[in-house]
Amino acid sequence: MYKCSCGEKFNKPYYFQAHQNICFEIIQEKYFQEFEKINFDNIEFINGVPKVVFVCWFGGYHVDNQKMSKNRFEAFKSLVENIGVPVILITSRNYSYFVKPSHPIHPSFNLLSGNHKSDYIRAYLLCYYGGGYHDIKYREESWKDCWGEWLFDENIWIFGRRENNKRAIGYPPNGKHFCNHYNKLVTMGWVICKPNTKFIITLLQKIEDILTKKYSALVSYPGYNSAGYYHKNPFQMSEENNYPLRWLEIMGEISHPLMLEFTDNIKYGLPDAIKSKRYS
Repeated sequence: MYKCSCGEKFNKPYYFQAHQNICFEIIQEKYFQEFEKINFDNIEFINGVPKVVFVCWFGGYHVDNQKMSKNRFEAFKSLVENIGVPVILITSRNYSYFVKPSHPIHPSFNLLSGNHKSDYIRAYLLCYYGGGYHDIKYREESWKDCWGEWLFDENIWIFGRRENNKRAIGYPPNGKHFCNHYNKLVTMGWVICKPNTKFIITLLQKIEDILTKKYSALVSYPGYNSAGYYHKNPFQMSEENNYPLRWLEIMGEISHPLMLEFTDNIKYGLPDAIKSKRYS
């Protein structure tokens, strides 16, 4: 006898597996509909910073709202069940609701890979709204009490988890020396930021400058036609006649060197995610 988590039972594994696949799609869609919000209704703001965590999911290719794998979806469920703070899932179906008319997104956005769409929108949301951001990772510890007194300290702009080692640091070509300062930096993979600070404004501007420079190449070689953003070799130079952005080029290569200029504006100690559990 095979029993699905929804309660249905099956005598044969073939029917059980077929049902599970359908059941998984239904459950995931319910989660998406619950967390793909289009506004800040019922979200608390503390000194102008929304008590919310943005999570981005654009899949890997040009497919509207590509579903998560089962393992990644389990990580997402773990995150929303343990973070202790409202979550807004940003996807291809709702991101436009958060675009400010006075600050349109870069015209290259729909040419980017799913990973780079998330990098860009993360910076955009933190710049113009502030709040939390979290990669899709498993969690145990809550962030419920992380919107605290630091939000009223004008000198603190970022609350993050200190990087653990040199290998965690992103840097541009010929910038490996930035790794020596890893213990002064925090990850942008899960972080809380105030909006409109010099750090986050500059980060978004630097990202958009790269996208403008590479716009023509992105038109010719968009991210949804190729996986060629070198996630296994993040510092490999982009190849000619291929998707022109390196894996870390519009986030880690910029954020860590830039953050080094603003270490006095960082609060350390944000509860960590669980990185030992794989999701892909």
